[in-house]
Amino acid sequence: MNPETACALIRSGDVLASNFGGSIPYALLDALADYSLEHLENVTLYLAGFYKQTKIAEAKYNRHITVKSCFLGPWERRAVAEGSDLSYQAMHLANINHDRLGKHRARVLLAAGSEPDEYGMISLGVAPFDPKLLDSSETVIVQVNRNMPFVYGADCQIPAERVTALVPLDEALPEMVMAPPNDAQRRIAGHIVERIPDGACVQFGIGGVSAAMGEALREKRDLGCHSEMLTEPIMALMKAGVINNSCKSFCPGRTVFTNALGTAVLYRFMDRNPALEAHPTAWLNDPRNIAKNDDMISVNGALCVDLTGQVCAESIGFRQFSGTGGQLDYVRGARWSKGGKSFLTLPSVHTDKAGVQHSNISLTLPMGSIVTTPRADVHYIVTEYGAADLQDEPVDVRAKRLIEIAHPDYRDELTFQAKKAGYIV
Repeated sequence: MNPETACALIRSGDVLASNFGGSIPYALLDALADYSLEHLENVTLYLAGFYKQTKIAEAKYNRHITVKSCFLGPWERRAVAEGSDLSYQAMHLANINHDRLGKHRARVLLAAGSEPDEYGMISLGVAPFDPKLLDSSETVIVQVNRNMPFVYGADCQIPAERVTALVPLDEALPEMVMAPPNDAQRRIAGHIVERIPDGACVQFGIGGVSAAMGEALREKRDLGCHSEMLTEPIMALMKAGVINNSCKSFCPGRTVFTNALGTAVLYRFMDRNPALEAHPTAWLNDPRNIAKNDDMISVNGALCVDLTGQVCAESIGFRQFSGTGGQLDYVRGARWSKGGKSFLTLPSVHTDKAGVQHSNISLTLPMGSIVTTPRADVHYIVTEYGAADLQDEPVDVRAKRLIEIAHPDYRDELTFQAKKAGYIV
């Protein structure tokens, strides 16, 4: 179908669902936004994070289509700042099926995929949804994009015959060039890598620490990968033979992932690559599946931490900045893994808009901060000054170890505050 004909399958009052990041059908959503102005009211769209700009999040379409996202990125934050009623849906990504198949079940499912292959199968490419959603949705609309890599994985492909409408719309996939890491990020990665044995299974995402991990892990051998994100540092480690998945106790021989983001180089690498296997987020981020990997190493970022070990990774005060995402899924999966370790990383300080420096380790979290990872789940907190092992430690030990890895300018004040609060004697 052409986009307008496909959009006519959607009715006022409908609940829609799409997938994540690069597999959101951006061109189709732009067409739907335009169509909605004349034809639709009170439609709700549930998804999980835009990786490129789209009209449908803009305020002018709010009365027609409202977007609910379980992960916020720069495009969502921009839309909200410009008056959109786009709202954040608090959710662990491992629970996304529970929501999409239950409380917020969609009548219409929207996705981007590859051209059907010779067997009539469409690959959902860089970020698949769970095929179970096909059974729960009355209407399935797939934007067929010839730039989408054909990625393997039984749960990454759907038969064309199950799709209501195929809409041919080619567009470039979202791209992100990862900046080189700075010195602090390299030091953080160094504290982590020295605690990773050969043969371990790794997970890390996007950002400077991840770029530094890609550099530092080159000294390791026979690593595996079970990671929510597939990025260019992981690709580079695969090409170098460092990640070969030869020692994996779960899904051996394959790098498994649920969401890829990089440049065209990564997307070409993914196309029909038998060393890669995509799975729906709910399956891949299930801590029980993560824990099936021995020596599971989880590395994720944080924004701030208090002296008892509570971690905020998603809000700046009261302002929602990103999302709960899969952080706790991987923290818990690594904890349950035989020999597993989880690392939550952050620079010791940040500088605000006024140019004033602040410690990212404080007595209490800033007012309004969301606790993404509870202190009882935390294993290692890592700054450029070291790695603090907090797992199952009492509060006095936690406070002392966190102060040791805080920026030197703040250690005396943190010690004073910790004593005043009764955390340490």
